[in-house]
Amino acid sequence: MFELLDETSENVIAIRVEEGTRTGYQELYSLFVEKSDQYGRIHVYEEVPNWTFGTFLTHLHGVIPDLRYGPEFDIDRYAGVGDTRWAKLLFDWWRVIRPIWPVAPDEMRYFDRTESEKALVWLSKEG
Repeated sequence: MFELLDETSENVIAIRVEEGTRTGYQELYSLFVEKSDQYGRIHVYEEVPNWTFGTFLTHLHGVIPDLRYGPEFDIDRYAGVGDTRWAKLLFDWWRVIRPIWPVAPDEMRYFDRTESEKALVWLSKEG
């Protein structure tokens, strides 16, 4: 489901995500819990290339893992980096439910794939 990218370091987790699976979400959230235990608040860079409507639908598998693992990790900043309306739609929905959802970054921004460096700089900034 996800690939850990080279930009991952300390409290910044950089991943590329394609189709969502329940097992993939469990593995990803285990990594988030581990990093939160080590560093406290984490920053997540999530690259979502070439999503289709079908890809979008597979991420409904994340609902149960969100409820189960969400309270166990703390995302400070989240950068979604994509290139399709389906990736942007999932980001926008997440932003709307964030106040009541267990996986709720303090700050969220969506970047076009051409702005991936800008997203990484934003995640790495102090304060």
